[in-house]
Parts: sequence; structure tokens; C-alpha cells
Amino acid sequence: MNNEVLQKILAKKEITITDKIIFRTIFDVLSALFTDENHISSLKSGYKINDQQQIWFPNITPDHQKELNIKKGYANYMSKNWDYIYQFDGTKDIEKRKKLGKKLIEDKIQLITFAKLNEKAKGIGYHFVGVFAFNGYLEDDCKTMIYKKISDSFYLF
Repeated sequence: MNNEVLQKILAKKEITITDKIIFRTIFDVLSALFTDENHISSLKSGYKINDQQQIWFPNITPDHQKELNIKKGYANYMSKNWDYIYQFDGTKDIEKRKKLGKKLIEDKIQLITFAKLNEKAKGIGYHFVGVFAFNGYLEDDCKTMIYKKISDSFYLF
């Protein structure tokens, strides 16, 4: 994690997808961005910021492993331009997936997203990739949920 970049983010109270910062762990993200100077978290239970916003840490499957992981039953992958995150889950009941999608839409949930990348070329660790919202399903079986980027930045409280 680049401390100089982190100080700039904290000074402007905003993180953007152009900030060149990679966090090593989820704890690093939480302690750097969502904890005050008294080490008190600004989060509610889990990773909730408030009733509409929560932090999301999807592990992104590298392109060369996508097909294999889908066959195994689970994969998160991004569109080439990083405007969409696809979450394939062949392990959950369709009704549960539909219920989750409905709740995400009804509650207008925004996901402040730090994607875990495991590729040296892109930098191993958690990258802020934007704010996403559930956007529907890729196909009728509801196994792949689509999340669309709604913002390239997030204002820190």
C-alpha cells in the first residue's frame, strides 16, 4: 500500500478508480478508509456503511481460470472495461438468488467494491474498482448475477 497515495485519498476524503493504491488485506482497507483516528470503525454490522451502502470484497477469477471455476460452481469475473462484475454461483438455489436480487434492488444497495486480484500484471491485492449495483441476471436460470458500475469514486465520511 502506497502511504503517499493513501494520505491524498484521506485528505480529499474520496477514493477513485484512478488512485494508484492496492491494499494487501481486507483489514488494510477497513483500517485505512473506514476507521477514524481513534481506531473506531465507521461501519455498522458486517461491512455495512449504512442501509444503502456496503463494502464488497469479491475475489476476481483470472480470465484463464474462469471456465474451470464456473465448472466447479463459483466465479466472480469482470467485463473487459471493468464496468460490470459477473457473479456465477451454481451452488445456490435459484429462488434464493432471485430473492437476493430482489432485495438488492428494493433496498437500492450500492456496493463499494474492492476487488481482490491475484494477477501479478495487475497487482496482487484489493483494488478499488468503483461503486456497483445489482443489474439483473445473465440468463433465465439466475446463476449469474450482473453488477453494473454506477460510480468511479466513493466519498469517505
